Amino acid sequence: MDIDRIAPGSYVGDVVLKAEVTPFLHAVKAKGCTIQVGSDMLFGMITACLEFFGFGSATPDLMGVVGPGYARLGAGSGRRVSTLQTGA
Repeated sequence: MDIDRIAPGSYVGDVVLKAEVTPFLHAVKAKGCTIQVGSDMLFGMITACLEFFGFGSATPDLMGVVGPGYARLGAGSGRRVSTLQTGA
């Protein structure tokens, strides 16, 4: 992806789980963007996926795990966390 097309100050996420901060995220962060790593995105989606497939809801306590940025995203506050993808 051409990072020159991303405006400084944008909110940028990467779904890659292998590296906490990917080269792409390093580049956009250096440009002044706010970033979200893949593990944060994964933990933010778990409850929505469980609900969609009819397994009810899950809290971090029930799952027994908390992602590195999970509290920052509002988990457990009753606020639904969503991930937006913007096509450029």
